[in-house]
Amino acid sequence: MELSVNHNCLRNKGNQLYMCVRVFINTHSGGVRAVGAEKISSLIFHELKSANFGCEITTGGPPECSDFFEIAKNAEDTTMVIVAGGDGTIAFAAKELAHTGIPVALLPGGTMNLIAHDLRIGGDIEQAIKLLTDWRPRHIDIGMVNDRAFLNNIVFGDYADIAESREALRDAQTLEERLGAISDAAQTLMHSQPKSFELMIDGKTIPVDSNVLMIANNPYTNAIDMRPRRKRIDKGKLAIYIADSKDGVDLVARIIEVLRGEIE
Repeated sequence: MELSVNHNCLRNKGNQLYMCVRVFINTHSGGVRAVGAEKISSLIFHELKSANFGCEITTGGPPECSDFFEIAKNAEDTTMVIVAGGDGTIAFAAKELAHTGIPVALLPGGTMNLIAHDLRIGGDIEQAIKLLTDWRPRHIDIGMVNDRAFLNNIVFGDYADIAESREALRDAQTLEERLGAISDAAQTLMHSQPKSFELMIDGKTIPVDSNVLMIANNPYTNAIDMRPRRKRIDKGKLAIYIADSKDGVDLVARIIEVLRGEIE
């Protein structure tokens, strides 16, 4: 059952709308689940109220997310949008609100929270909420694959399949579903082998054989706490990473290197 919490916009003494901040909390995100959507909603509401900001808070999953952004970007009184969720939710918000002039504040409500760490927000959502009203806008780049936006990276090959299994494991409701997700990931590793890709760079087509191809939105520079990091996310550059792994054992080794920051 989806949790749905809505607070009406606050109004000043003259009954005039002072500021309307629209907030979306993704109840499917790992970090939101850990803290609780109701607690996060209450913390955001009271933090904004203390700064005399009006707000409307919506919580839910993907269907509610789509409806939320449709309203947010078309409503005349939307001053800012706050999103609590994982990297995928934040990327969707960026795509929907790019070029609208509406600033987006992100709260680390996911599992890895890579964008939040790149922005030096960190992974503690309760601490981030306390600092929310002190933030200032920053520009960041948005990468596009077909109609999908990405702020961190996009991955092709076997690692992408393993990541899907991880998501399935997180959303599993039964022991059978959990075992199925683990089995799928193990099968991918056991049968991992290079696949053929074609890269077009500056008009030139380059054939590539690899079991993992990753395109990052600005190059990685290091890793902290097993999270790859970038010094800049606004230089307008794509970085292409091609794994030299030949099988599942090699693939695991390359993943460990990336998590350690040993990435070139």
